Amino acid sequence: MTTIPLDAIDPDAAYREWVDRFLWHVDQLPAVVETTGTIALAVRGVQASQLKERVTGGGFYDNIPLVDGPESRNARAVWDALRGYLVVASSRLGLEAPTMPAGLPDDVELAREWAFAANAWLSDVVHEIQSWPDLDELEEQLFRLIRRARHRLDTHTARRTPAELCTRCGENGVIVDWIDGPGGQALLSKVCVICRTNYTPAAPAAPTERTES
Repeated sequence: MTTIPLDAIDPDAAYREWVDRFLWHVDQLPAVVETTGTIALAVRGVQASQLKERVTGGGFYDNIPLVDGPESRNARAVWDALRGYLVVASSRLGLEAPTMPAGLPDDVELAREWAFAANAWLSDVVHEIQSWPDLDELEEQLFRLIRRARHRLDTHTARRTPAELCTRCGENGVIVDWIDGPGGQALLSKVCVICRTNYTPAAPAAPTERTES
């Protein structure tokens, strides 16, 4: 049986899926930055205590090694990638974007506020974004880092759309996530949390050209 691609039936389907994917990822920013930022600050606090103990001869530094864990690295990576994306997107669109501080702020609430500001701006301009090679590359990099941070921390997913109706159990339990596919690309995952029916497509959608609306 030959499967007809969705965008062959509905030319706008692939574009709508890209918009949904874009909004899903930027909706994760406040939670990802807040959670990973809190862990990063905790790591820094431990490091400071270890250094103090070493200077005072307490021996704590020797007993507990300094650790810069994956959560801390994820926090900085997401922040830096987001900042870089905003700079390029602002330049391409000719619209002023939030100018985020260089480096993840020590104040978690401040970092969260910046993440909300970036989320709001990106959500507002999503239909203005076109397909530029450099912006496409930065987008994929940022979104991969967001998915990795969510997977590592198991954060609650922020979603704009409600759960969909499951054709098997009849409940509104089908939720949507974007996960890493075999090649690291974003893969749409749809599973009913009630009966566990899997609606995940067999392959990721083809890349789409973005144009101004």
